[in-house]
Amino acid sequence: MRVSKAQNLGFCFGVKRTLQLAFEAAQNQKVYTIGPLINNPQEINRLQALGVIPIDNLAAVTPTVLLLPSHGVAPNKIIEAEGLGWRIINATCPLVQKAQNLAADAAASGADLVVFGDKNHPEIKGVIGRFLNDAKPVQKAFVVADAAEAEALGQLKKVVLLSQTTQIEKDFYIISRLLEHKVSDFTLHNTICKATSDRQQAALNLAKQVDVMLVIGGKSSANTQKLLKLCGSIGVPAFLVEHAVEILPEMLAGAEHIGITAGASTPDWIIKEVLEKMSEEQKVNLVEEEIVKEETNIVEEAAETANQEAAEFAAPEVPETSETEDGVNLMEEALADPYDIEIKQLHAGSRVTGVIVQVKPDELLIDIGAKSEGVLPSSEMIAEEAAHIIEKFHVGDEITVLVVRRENKEGYPMLSKKRIDQELIWDKLAEMRDNNVTIEGPVVDTVRGGVLVDVGIRGFVPAALAGNGYVEDLKEFVGKTLKMKILECDRGRHKMVLSAKAVLREEARAKRTETWANLAEGQTLKGVVRRLTNFGAFVDIGGVDGLLHVSEMAWYRVNRPSDILKEGDEIDVMVLGVDKESEKVSLGLKQLVVNPWSVAAEKYATDSIIEVKVMRTAGFGAFVEVEPGVEGLVHISQLAWERVAKTEDVVKPGDIIEVKVLSVDPETKRISLSRKATLESPTAQDMPEADEVDPA
Repeated sequence: MRVSKAQNLGFCFGVKRTLQLAFEAAQNQKVYTIGPLINNPQEINRLQALGVIPIDNLAAVTPTVLLLPSHGVAPNKIIEAEGLGWRIINATCPLVQKAQNLAADAAASGADLVVFGDKNHPEIKGVIGRFLNDAKPVQKAFVVADAAEAEALGQLKKVVLLSQTTQIEKDFYIISRLLEHKVSDFTLHNTICKATSDRQQAALNLAKQVDVMLVIGGKSSANTQKLLKLCGSIGVPAFLVEHAVEILPEMLAGAEHIGITAGASTPDWIIKEVLEKMSEEQKVNLVEEEIVKEETNIVEEAAETANQEAAEFAAPEVPETSETEDGVNLMEEALADPYDIEIKQLHAGSRVTGVIVQVKPDELLIDIGAKSEGVLPSSEMIAEEAAHIIEKFHVGDEITVLVVRRENKEGYPMLSKKRIDQELIWDKLAEMRDNNVTIEGPVVDTVRGGVLVDVGIRGFVPAALAGNGYVEDLKEFVGKTLKMKILECDRGRHKMVLSAKAVLREEARAKRTETWANLAEGQTLKGVVRRLTNFGAFVDIGGVDGLLHVSEMAWYRVNRPSDILKEGDEIDVMVLGVDKESEKVSLGLKQLVVNPWSVAAEKYATDSIIEVKVMRTAGFGAFVEVEPGVEGLVHISQLAWERVAKTEDVVKPGDIIEVKVLSVDPETKRISLSRKATLESPTAQDMPEADEVDPA
């Protein structure tokens, strides 16, 4: 087993600075902090032993020295502390302080504030508190956790966008692009800590190379949780542990290469403790062996018999031999048939070659030169042979078998062909493992923690390695053939562990590389809809996910992507843009069908009568749908021959009406229509007085 450490992990500059200030302040006195100083419970316990004590109620303690935590606090807490007489040491991370200052600047500029992060995190509360402290009552502050929440924000005029320092940069820029289209005066400040970004990238790079990731850090630490999310996002099993004792054997089942990273608030001594545990390779393997045995629960049909045979191999029934002075083996002599000295003396575990003398549907009788024919039951053949005994074997065929027992209750030797075949299979599988060869085999059963596959012998595939993602019911795999890599092949312990995920990841990497190499704007590709959001759909176009924005789905307005697409749909898309540096692809769907405006002039000739649907009304007329993607206006003056005071007096949304085409302008996407032109003109006496006629 190999253990690799991420290039960047552990304490960041801000946390180191905070701890240094805490140690210096606690040399000769107790020091108090508003809540935990950092988000790591083990380090907090260690600090408390040194005299750095977290409190929630400032008024409950006699004021001495108060240390502000690395993630900062809201201004009202500082004001409260100063009023009570506390001496304050500001240990806020400089980057968090910068975010707070930018929030204050946003308040001074009259903008609303949007912060990307966790609304319950102390850092966010501090930033929002700083903004509200200086903002006017009309100014608003919003916290968005993801792109969907950003999309759901109402129309805003002036916005400043900030981020919690521990967020994922890619998600921050997705949100910024969404807000750019919604806000006329938009400013963004990337307040994500570079050390956090570096740790995330290093963890992601390592996760792509290993079988399991261990993320060390406090469970309440935002940056540690982000590391866990990032590692899990590419399908690698990832586990969050606060210290070494939380590393369970099942986390490492089937893993040959383990990666380790740690959050920015994780102390070096905890990382060292975990690495020391992982470096004890022999102990890890012993634990791993037990868990695989427990999880596979591979029960061979003759397991009980095999245990008995193992005892026979270790301690044969034949006593130790002794020799006469002439060197004759007295025990063999005693066992020999006095009537036929050529009869073979059988021992459990010996190989013999014989001739088939009888073929039955469930067993073979084989002449192996002993006093009685040996019995080879179907249970001691490989599955394919056991299912077709009559077709596979014939009287007179020569066959090599293993002696399982010298005699059964009826006095016949019991034989096995499967065990000899399996030895050959073990050799072949070991060679395939050494050469990293992909192997195929059907899933035959499920056990706790994974599935069993038949690769000539029974092998175990842990649930986390059976596919790319989480599978709720492993029974879905039964009967399917998996392509796998052999992780462990140990004949002595009868241990075979395989990974289907390794093959899938290898194929995905190759496919992704090929896709990026050939990707170009203007291409039409087949894709699969992987995920729907409020702002569009992510489509897999061959190992690469491209964004199909809602505005590029159809020539008409699409309210929700789910109105026309669902996850799993196979669709054709056009590549609109490729940014290989940032690995972003934008896609279009509507470009693959004719723009209805390009043929509108031909389809809807001037003076033709057509049916339309009223979509919405306004004071000056009604907007109607001619066809999806083509809307026209029926001016209020063209609704009826008589004067119309309100559009709704004549038509309402949802009405189907006949109109006459007055003009079509495809370039400006305008079509003028008249309803009154389809109605019979009133007689002169019915006409209103001249001064009542609408001049339009």
